[in-house]
Amino acid sequence: MTPPDAEPVRFEQALAELDRILRELEDGTTTLDDALARYERGVALLRLCYSKLKDAEQRVRLLNGTTPDGAPDLEPFEHVASLSAAKASIRKPARDGKLPGIDG
Repeated sequence: MTPPDAEPVRFEQALAELDRILRELEDGTTTLDDALARYERGVALLRLCYSKLKDAEQRVRLLNGTTPDGAPDLEPFEHVASLSAAKASIRKPARDGKLPGIDG
């Protein structure tokens, strides 16, 4: 876990570290314990990246134009607190058996 006074990881930094971890796991030279630790870190970084992408998407969607002084006019948004809740809402078909956005 990151200490509260630590600077937050930027998306680009997380993506670069995730890429490095993937290469280390693919080369097959790590011990099982090291591989598991890297895998756990990779999952945490992946969640961070998804969260940052979701936040960015919401900001773009809520861009309402500009304020009178020329700054972007953004509205606050509510977002899903966990990836599992977001995934569950995507996977569940409607009660009538139709998939939302696909069957009509």
